[in-house]
Amino acid sequence: MNTQATGFRRFGTLLAAAGLLAVVIAIVTHDDDFRDIADAWDALEWQYLIFLIPLAILNHAIRYYRWEILLKWVSSTVFKRITAVFLFSAGSLLIFTPARIGEIAKSIYARDYFGIPVATSLPILIAERITDVVVMAVLASIGFLMLGEAPDFIVAGIMLTGILFMVILRAPILGYFSRRKLPGFLIRRGFDQMLNQASIAQTSLFTRRALIPNFALGSCAWMVEVTIFFLSLCATGIDVDSQLFVLALAIFPLASLGGSLSFLPGGLGITEGLIVALSVPLSDISEGTVLLAAILARVAIMGTVIVIGLVSLPLLHGRSSSK
Repeated sequence: MNTQATGFRRFGTLLAAAGLLAVVIAIVTHDDDFRDIADAWDALEWQYLIFLIPLAILNHAIRYYRWEILLKWVSSTVFKRITAVFLFSAGSLLIFTPARIGEIAKSIYARDYFGIPVATSLPILIAERITDVVVMAVLASIGFLMLGEAPDFIVAGIMLTGILFMVILRAPILGYFSRRKLPGFLIRRGFDQMLNQASIAQTSLFTRRALIPNFALGSCAWMVEVTIFFLSLCATGIDVDSQLFVLALAIFPLASLGGSLSFLPGGLGITEGLIVALSVPLSDISEGTVLLAAILARVAIMGTVIVIGLVSLPLLHGRSSSK
């Protein structure tokens, strides 16, 4: 096994443990809402919670399928799906890095196990992150418009941000650098070939045929996460109606977007705080109740990724490379 991949694996395990510790600290430090959280916990309606883990697994499966499609789009290499599943899951352990940048481990694994150059598969991470930003912005915009509470300029700003991201990426910046004359020492180290590979991959990922499954599956994954948050709210004993789902649709993607842009590991603390800060003014739900729902949803989503990743690590390690 490549030592670099081994290092990523160990680093991912460490970050997963640190992330779990951060969640515990975040819960404990909310002293003002702790009693409210305890009361909401005592009143939990567990029939809603049984759906959280299956939905979180579905979310993980959708994101894997999107990644597999994009990987096949940039490379003609034939690989075994079971190995790809282990690879994706092990690499996803590094969600506890700023902006999930640690998921570059997937590209390292793809090189070691499938022989796909890092420069070829790495643009997938860029395409996924940009698509997620646009999807989160659009879903939040739809939710706020349905609530009728958000000022028009806020909604317009969110949608404009998504459009700008798409305009910027439609002319891949890597293509610009690949056409520039690089210094001799970079050429000798193969940087020109790497940039060319990355440029070709990124250009192909932002064609209409590649964007359609990227957006479609990304939207499905985020709607599953919204549903998880909605069911978490339902579990706290809040009256269930369509307006509650609209609230979840408006709040969860926007808070997740804020957490991603915070560059904190996994957006921990920021995402939960934004969920509370945005939900309370738009509803009559108490801060402690919203915080508990946010924690339940985030633990289900991220905890599932961690467990699947930790199980996949030794299974991936036990498989020979280039399969």
